[in-house]
Amino acid sequence: MKKILLIILLTTMAAGAANAQIGTGRYYVGGSFNYNYDSYGYTNTYTYTQGTTVYNNHGISTLQINPDFGMFLSKNWTIGIQPGYSRTAGTETSTYTALANSGTTSYVYNHTYHNDAASFGIHFRYYCMLNDKVGIFPQFGITTANDINNLKSGSLNIGGNPNIVFFATPKLAVNLGFGNILYTHDYQTKANSFNIGLNTNIGFGVNYYWGKQ
Repeated sequence: MKKILLIILLTTMAAGAANAQIGTGRYYVGGSFNYNYDSYGYTNTYTYTQGTTVYNNHGISTLQINPDFGMFLSKNWTIGIQPGYSRTAGTETSTYTALANSGTTSYVYNHTYHNDAASFGIHFRYYCMLNDKVGIFPQFGITTANDINNLKSGSLNIGGNPNIVFFATPKLAVNLGFGNILYTHDYQTKANSFNIGLNTNIGFGVNYYWGKQ
């Protein structure tokens, strides 16, 4: 993973010059689109005195759409807002195997599901341009996400990740984000979690820049 990112960075640095459209008075609009499909999913086994249940969640598809709007507060700092929509769908299979003489009956239960969520976040970026065309920026912020059908179900997320940005033209740029540092608070269970990693959460974004400089 690190070798791939290094190759991308060195290649784009050698690609030529363009006037990066950053600085006070500039704005940007863009966003990201992510889709993931996990055919195998995950399996949990639960053992009871009467028998055993094997729970499998498989064929999991995840779609995320996150438009992005921002402005430069200074030469390097930006503030942005990011509404979002996501859908997770899959199939749950519960296979219960009853023990002999337990008085219970074995069964297999299948259920397809989908969960829709809406989110809203505020984030900051600090652009560090390596030349007129290539730069890096850490992005960090706070996002709240809620289940559309049950607004009490959701989470508060605080964190950030590094990004590589490449200006293909003076106004159009693509960025590659990877890894994350993330703190999550679950509204319903009140549980808190913290995650850090560099080889996860890979995403691509496209931004259009305009305004006075």
